[in-house]
Amino acid sequence: MFIRRKKPILRPPLARRVRDLEVLSARLIRAGFAGDYHSAFHGRGIEFSQVREYQPGDDVRTIDWNVTARSGAPHVKEFIEERDLTVLVAIDVSGSMAFGSVDWRKCDIAAELAAVFAFSAAESSDRIGLLLFSNNVRRYIPPRRGRMHAQVIVRAAVDAAMRGCEGVADLDAAARYLEHVSARRAVVIVISDFLDQNFERTMRRLNRRHDVVAIAVTDPREDRFPEGGLARVIDAERGVQRLVDLRRAGVGGRAEARRTLNERRFRAAGIDHLSVSTAIGYDRDLLRFFRERGIRRR
Repeated sequence: MFIRRKKPILRPPLARRVRDLEVLSARLIRAGFAGDYHSAFHGRGIEFSQVREYQPGDDVRTIDWNVTARSGAPHVKEFIEERDLTVLVAIDVSGSMAFGSVDWRKCDIAAELAAVFAFSAAESSDRIGLLLFSNNVRRYIPPRRGRMHAQVIVRAAVDAAMRGCEGVADLDAAARYLEHVSARRAVVIVISDFLDQNFERTMRRLNRRHDVVAIAVTDPREDRFPEGGLARVIDAERGVQRLVDLRRAGVGGRAEARRTLNERRFRAAGIDHLSVSTAIGYDRDLLRFFRERGIRRR
């Protein structure tokens, strides 16, 4: 029996959001992000390219002594990077990522970033995969090349944001899953709010096998509350309610202490990290972050 494969039917809002993100990503790529992304990560190694005559300033360690002896003139070996890059974007879709006090929620920004990385990977002919996690792995899309696959990645990230985030973030379980499904070295981009600060050991372990980058998504209301009065606060991940006296809560000081501690833990784990906000455009910060990372790695 022959069964005709039907095309996937997308809800109009989802299709529209995916199209918008494709336009946004194209703008960033035109601004130079694809090149910065390309130079920020190394491939699996280097491969031999050619032999040429020695020039002043060349590293003497690259001299090809066999060719030098045959030709009577010093020659050096040239190598090129073996690109063959695999990128895995791991997005936290726990309950706290559904929070947003301005125009966008944290999960919406995470979906945007996934689109930027997906289309940049397609532009560079890299493989791109996606992992959605909360208290367990919600979805995993294995890495593949191509623009059509990049669109699959973006649809999945947008759909997760639209369906709603729930559960408690378990980064350690997500890392163990990645270690199981990805035997080869990859670039792992973790996008989360990192409100659960017990991530240092997990990120250090993950960074031993892979090249890990952390992007922390924040919202201004997490740093500042209205002064005075009582407020009923609900834990978005556990559903626990608390009555908080805003005059004594010290929200700003606690937020600053959390941010400082997170930065210290990222450094201790050897992880490059960037913080983006739901209230401020991240274009320039993202470009600068990957440009500087590329310069450090050259």
